[in-house]
Amino acid sequence: MSPTSGRVVIENGDLKPEKRDGRDTARLVVALVLLVLSVAFVVDNTRQVTVGFVFTDHRIRLIYVLIATAAIGALLDRLWLRHRRH
Repeated sequence: MSPTSGRVVIENGDLKPEKRDGRDTARLVVALVLLVLSVAFVVDNTRQVTVGFVFTDHRIRLIYVLIATAAIGALLDRLWLRHRRH
């Protein structure tokens, strides 16, 4: 049984599952590896750090800094991709 993408295509009037190509599978594997490494990195960095904001400093756990930074990076990436498409 070959892996499918979950999508269905119509060939000669028949509905058939669309097959994944090797690049889709490679992207999925790389994404999962990066996700596992990211989670391990964040979990390993739970100590308190001092973060300087514009007018004040706060002591917070490094895990929150990393999560916030990743979220901001993902948001900026989406905004950049959206800007490039228009």
